[in-house]
Amino acid sequence: MERIKGKDVAFVLSAALFMAIVDVLFYLLIDGNPLKSLLILGANYMMALAFWAVLYLSSLIHLRKVLQPLFGFVISLYTCLLTFCWYRFGTPVDKGMIALVTGTNNAEANEFFHTYITPLTILLFTIAVLLVFVGFLWLSNRQFPLTKKSMKWLCFFTLLCCGGLGYSFYTLPGRIEGIVRTEQKNLADYLQHPEMIATSESHPDVVMIIIGESFSRSHSSLYGYDKLTNPHLQQQRDNGNLIVFSDPVAPATHTAESFKFFMTTFSHETSNREWFECLTLPEAFAASGYQTAWFSNQAQTGWYDNLSAAFAALCDTVQYTTTPEDGEQGAKPDEILFSCVPSYIQSSARKPLAVFVHLMGQHVDFEQRYPTSYNHFTEDQYANRKAHQRKDYATYDNATLYNDYVVDSLFSTLKGKNAVGIYFSDHGVDFYESADDYCSHANDNNPTSHQAGLKTPFVIYTTEGYRGINPIVMQKLEEMAAKPYRLENLPELVFQVIGYQPKSCYY
Repeated sequence: MERIKGKDVAFVLSAALFMAIVDVLFYLLIDGNPLKSLLILGANYMMALAFWAVLYLSSLIHLRKVLQPLFGFVISLYTCLLTFCWYRFGTPVDKGMIALVTGTNNAEANEFFHTYITPLTILLFTIAVLLVFVGFLWLSNRQFPLTKKSMKWLCFFTLLCCGGLGYSFYTLPGRIEGIVRTEQKNLADYLQHPEMIATSESHPDVVMIIIGESFSRSHSSLYGYDKLTNPHLQQQRDNGNLIVFSDPVAPATHTAESFKFFMTTFSHETSNREWFECLTLPEAFAASGYQTAWFSNQAQTGWYDNLSAAFAALCDTVQYTTTPEDGEQGAKPDEILFSCVPSYIQSSARKPLAVFVHLMGQHVDFEQRYPTSYNHFTEDQYANRKAHQRKDYATYDNATLYNDYVVDSLFSTLKGKNAVGIYFSDHGVDFYESADDYCSHANDNNPTSHQAGLKTPFVIYTTEGYRGINPIVMQKLEEMAAKPYRLENLPELVFQVIGYQPKSCYY
């Protein structure tokens, strides 16, 4: 009996050590937060106790010999996953990464594996899991000395670790909780039924909101980049058709979180309401008499369905040009949207129209985002960059150049109408800004990377017909463009543009 108890303690301590060690080292050495490291260790210790409780019960039905190695394998896999994320993305798995995973779709997942997971990576990861598994089995089966002193310390540590449960969202239980809480919301269950009142005598016949993807304004010639990546939009600006906001800031560094802000009246200052309890743009348009439509070149289905799909479902017309089965090789360039968006605007008998267009933009893999005819930039044009970065620079800039053509073409469908077009990206990317070997979604634990992920372009296209009858609104937009602008305030800007406002001052 004494021997069994000793091995039980060894299992608990081993499980806690292996589950917590990566997080503890990261927050202790990199993040410089000893308290968080201690809390993480405590929370994982409590999780290890839960594993042991399951094993203790399973021994009553003679399943312990099966479950203990299984738990050991899961713990080893988890440890290696955290290590890989730290090595590759600069942080162990955190809430932002969970939101990124649960907000993705099959095509994006395929592209992620194509971009970051090589056969060598899989081989090394497998070997690491096996080595950690062997080490865990060896350590967890050692005989722990059960002296009175050691038991007193264990009891004291167990009581101390109970406090770590409140901070368990930093650890495995919290990550599971984060996944569960990201579950898709049916926004039709939370409609606000706003009363929209007219603030202007004139209203645009068509409003087009184009949502880009992974566009860092550091690569936009509209914002001073040394490569001509936005020739069409620059021409529109020079012709007086385009207002370029000088310093726009995305609300978050990944798609799912950003959508919660710019598609609703939710904001960082909103503390007493959940994002899905706030007024959405599709409902605000509909309440203002607009017919709404959503056209997307991103697949609808994700782990919990893309969050964007929840907003799309509120629109009168919804069309996806990419299917859930389209993987990385099947991704289509954004001009496929030309087959549906212009015809919808021209043929729609009902006016006014509010049209949302969701692009694939510059999402990795960059080479898949444009046709071969847009191979304008080549690696030899980036001799001042490190050799391993040059392909990414060339392909990303080509994708940005192609995106410029797509956005300008969509804006051009509004010419001759009383119309407004708005374009921005849901977030930027960390394009080798925080480290020489990191090019991906921003790492929110790294201040430089986080700031890079918030840098996105924001422009407003107005037709001559709209400008002629809305000089006051145009003046306000020009004034806003000259100052730092937070994209989470998009609904308020839209209300000014369309000349309608929710009657309640608190939406």
